[in-house]
Amino acid sequence: MIVGIFGYDFPHFKTNEIVKNTFFNNFSIGALFLAPKKNYSDNGSVTSTDKSSKNKDIRRFCKENNIPVFRVEHDNTSRIEKIVSNNNIDIAIIGGARIINQSVIDKFALGVVNYHPGRIPETSGLDSLYRAIEYHIPPCVTVHLIDDRVDAGLFILESVTEVFFDDTLNAIENRILLKQIELNSIVLNGIERKTFCFPEIIRPKKNERLSAQEKTKIMHNFNNWKKAFSKK
Repeated sequence: MIVGIFGYDFPHFKTNEIVKNTFFNNFSIGALFLAPKKNYSDNGSVTSTDKSSKNKDIRRFCKENNIPVFRVEHDNTSRIEKIVSNNNIDIAIIGGARIINQSVIDKFALGVVNYHPGRIPETSGLDSLYRAIEYHIPPCVTVHLIDDRVDAGLFILESVTEVFFDDTLNAIENRILLKQIELNSIVLNGIERKTFCFPEIIRPKKNERLSAQEKTKIMHNFNNWKKAFSKK
């Protein structure tokens, strides 16, 4: 099984660690698809592309370990199709990506794996940890094969993240991020050995971005939420 990885072409922890975890667990990486950095306006629209940005650390790692790197927009279907075909890539992992359209997903015979930092469908979309607090559910990572909707597709597994009562919000977010890296080799092994069932995810809607005021209101319940889910 040959793996392709979607990532960002600027300093990005998850991109770098997913690549290293995949490599050090002896999976063959056929290509790293690095998308350039985008600059956004306050309303979320793209204003420009940063053509000078580079993810220097992972580029250096890939050069040292003969991993092909391509700077390519993640919606460039024709170029990605050519790279997938030329490098015999079977499956892709998202180490960092914007919305990936169905025409790109379809180029990978075994699909595209995403690590979502929360339970799906409850925390689908943005601000997933705040949604976990709001809905009084534990923090976790949901691994799934994506489709053209946000945080939907086929379920692979869910893994709950530890909470401690003295945690800050940032500490929990970091633990969720590390959990995504930790799960990567488990997921790839399971897919390669065909041990997953892939039931469809029922996701009626995705959550929209929370306002600052909404986040402040949710955080009023932070300590009670931690108490409910923390290790004693």
